[in-house]
Amino acid sequence: MSNSKEFLLIVEDEESIGEGLQYNFEAEGFEVALVSDGKDAIQFIKENYDKISTIILDLMLPQIDGYEILKKTRILAERIPILVLSAKSLEVDRIKAFELGADDYVTKPFSLSEIILRVKRLVQRRKWYKPNGKESIQKFGSSLFDPEQLTITTSDGTTHRISPTEGLLVQIFIENENKILARTDLLQKVWQYEATIETRTVDVFVGKLRKYIEKNAAKPIHIISVRGVGYTYVTNSVEKN
Repeated sequence: MSNSKEFLLIVEDEESIGEGLQYNFEAEGFEVALVSDGKDAIQFIKENYDKISTIILDLMLPQIDGYEILKKTRILAERIPILVLSAKSLEVDRIKAFELGADDYVTKPFSLSEIILRVKRLVQRRKWYKPNGKESIQKFGSSLFDPEQLTITTSDGTTHRISPTEGLLVQIFIENENKILARTDLLQKVWQYEATIETRTVDVFVGKLRKYIEKNAAKPIHIISVRGVGYTYVTNSVEKN
């Protein structure tokens, strides 16, 4: 196969769904690997993480579930975009997946055209962090953001690896300092979602960033909530007691 093809890993134990996705993504020009249980998925990721462009991940899998795969993948490779495709439709499941490192979440039954579009967007988003002549290290709250390495280093010297999705959200906040950003605007800019989709996704990702840049995430002074609207990012602010 051509080396120019994007490599997609599908982790799905329902044969009809897995093979259907594989067939359609290969028709879209992807190189595709399909595995049907969690143990094989983790082994495959360990051996091939440097060439995987995106992962489509079911949560309910034999041997090892999708949540554990998320945790292990984020230790191995923070930059691989992961789209969760699951029958679990509760908000608590979606939030848990995002907190463990998922970039996107789609519930079954699903639209094939939507999945293809979302995966293509994830692949494009993965490339955003490549150097564009901008200053490499940027101040983000009380921390430092490295867009090339995709890290946030806190004032005590602790370095956290972040995903391309989190990095893109950081960059948008930095570029729009002191501006009010609606949740719907952030959904469109980062995830390219329409305003009709639920917006809890933004809140989960903002909560993760606050843990990295705020002295007290419960009383943020850099990423500030604007009630009923969204958020505003402020570099210099007075700490609240």
